[in-house]
Amino acid sequence: MTKNNKFWRLVVGLVSLAMLLIVSQVATPAKAATNHNGADFTTSASVTNGPDFKHKDTIDIQYNLDFGNTPIKNGDTITLDFPENLKGKTPGDTFKVYDETGLEIGEAVVSDTGVVITMNDKLEGKTNDKLTLNLATKYRYEDSGEKDVNFPLENNGNSTSQINIVDNEANMSKKGVIQDDGTIKWSILVDRREIDLENLKISDTIGSNQELIPGVTVSNAEWSTTTSYKRKKPALVEGTDYDVTYKDKGFDMSFNDTVDHLIIIDYYTKVTDPSLIDSGYKFKNNAVMSWGGGNGDKPNSEEANGNVSSSTGNNGSGGGDIVDPDGNHETDEEEPDEDTGTGTDDVDEGFVEDKATTDNTKKKKTPAKTTNKSAKKAAAKATATQTPGKTTTNSKNSKLPQTNDQNGWIVTVAGFLTLISLSAVLRRRF
Repeated sequence: MTKNNKFWRLVVGLVSLAMLLIVSQVATPAKAATNHNGADFTTSASVTNGPDFKHKDTIDIQYNLDFGNTPIKNGDTITLDFPENLKGKTPGDTFKVYDETGLEIGEAVVSDTGVVITMNDKLEGKTNDKLTLNLATKYRYEDSGEKDVNFPLENNGNSTSQINIVDNEANMSKKGVIQDDGTIKWSILVDRREIDLENLKISDTIGSNQELIPGVTVSNAEWSTTTSYKRKKPALVEGTDYDVTYKDKGFDMSFNDTVDHLIIIDYYTKVTDPSLIDSGYKFKNNAVMSWGGGNGDKPNSEEANGNVSSSTGNNGSGGGDIVDPDGNHETDEEEPDEDTGTGTDDVDEGFVEDKATTDNTKKKKTPAKTTNKSAKKAAAKATATQTPGKTTTNSKNSKLPQTNDQNGWIVTVAGFLTLISLSAVLRRRF
């Protein structure tokens, strides 16, 4: 055999070996994303405002999650179900989840029944990953009274917050909705309780950073349920059914006949500083309703304050321990405060049409009472809006690493055996 033939056979062997290695790398599947059940890692959860709520009020809840030694990989999802008697206030809302340095570590999507967080690669290589989520919900049903809000926790535990759903006794309420064109649609619900209102007058005043857009639409309306309504057509006629006078910061309206049913007054304001729209700033509005006063009696009066903000009340934060080359852990976040409840004034931010009002006299609320229970209790499951990868259920919540390498090791062994065979052939030839 000539040296030239030996050379070319050696080249062919090396090329074949390189191709085999390339094919083995391509054929090795990437680790599949995991859909984690958030309840398996929830250390605490509770209602953080209240305890008294009207049906339209926002119920704020908070979850604290600790993943221990379970790694969080790029593309992993974490699904959290709302308690069975709560629903998402803004289904379809998306928000970013950040660590303490402001680095984005994931994105969450809110649905009617829960939230799904899709993580990126920023927590890969870290341990003791933690998440804190603050979410805005509403009471799901139309009944009233004291209710238990049950949150499933890790190790089959349970946390219960107690809330009180109260009926709305107001005769008037107001809400606002920010529009895509930089305006705000305000709606005043008049005669909510559908009683006889003689000599009915409405005086409306808009708040700062707004300009009134002249023109109102006044409609008869009816309740569809105890918490929702619909307008009737055609609209009432100015000069026949009512009179209106515009002023610099609002308008005055009077009705010509006795009102004995629900009426909706719609109008628009323009935001004078567009930078405030996405800043979380609350645009405010005030309306005063008066009626009666005949035969020398003093008129009755009722006030409603409305406000609206671009903020949905949903946010999240998290982080993990950095692993250094020596195997030591460096904590990059503080331990969560176990006492997370804070009393806040709840307001109607006007994202849905409902039987809503904001009381004129406000008081600081204390958080709903929360208790933890270790008894096993099933929770209603949310329908996840994102379901990539494999769902892993760990009933004992040992928080061990979860992987899905599948057949990658088989290809690697085959490549190694082929390499040994080629080496033997080359030794016999040369």
